[in-house]
Amino acid sequence: MTRAKVWFLGAGPGAADLLTVRAARALAEADVVVWGKALMTDEMVAEHARADAELVPWPPATIADIHAVYDRARDEDLVVARLLWGDPAIYATTRDEVREARARELDFEIVPGVSAFCAAAAALEIELTRAPKTSQSLIITAPSAPEPLRDFARHGATIAIFMAGRRGEDLQTELLAGGYAPQTQCAIAHRVTRDGEVVITCRLDELSTTLVSPDLDSHTLVLVGAALADDFGRT
Repeated sequence: MTRAKVWFLGAGPGAADLLTVRAARALAEADVVVWGKALMTDEMVAEHARADAELVPWPPATIADIHAVYDRARDEDLVVARLLWGDPAIYATTRDEVREARARELDFEIVPGVSAFCAAAAALEIELTRAPKTSQSLIITAPSAPEPLRDFARHGATIAIFMAGRRGEDLQTELLAGGYAPQTQCAIAHRVTRDGEVVITCRLDELSTTLVSPDLDSHTLVLVGAALADDFGRT
């Protein structure tokens, strides 16, 4: 009976101790570990992976290199752990990765993880879906989404915007056009739970100037909406 398998593991926001128990067990089982070096710490891999596991950091590995690992899993009967930042259901490469596993008739399993927007809410000491006296909806999106942000803003919901770094002016314009007031509270979260964590709060009309820092790269998350009201959460 073959043991070849690919585990698609939600790696959480980056801290080694925010990996779920199931993900940690799968990682400890793996012969090969593929992980995103830009978003995950060396400590996470070192703490949970086998000492003799083959480590494939991406980059410098390419997508073609990762697919070659899946070929080896099939041909050499290997267990592969593919770490995906945050939760595999949210702005990961899960769909493409699963397609590659299926094409090779590999067994696979997806393990959920702690998303960056949840880690940001914890750092801010807020609950995202219990905003006072307003919509309790939460919308997850990104600047690359086909729906304009202004359409989401019209709902008055709290919005988690992934991959928002260096897009402050566009975000501010869209959200104001959708009806958010200039004083609507925003939070900018970068490297949450990791060394160099940045969590900044500001008004919506200050977002473009606050998000301009070169340290806030494309993986920066922005939260905006009533859940960040002044009378709730940390100051």
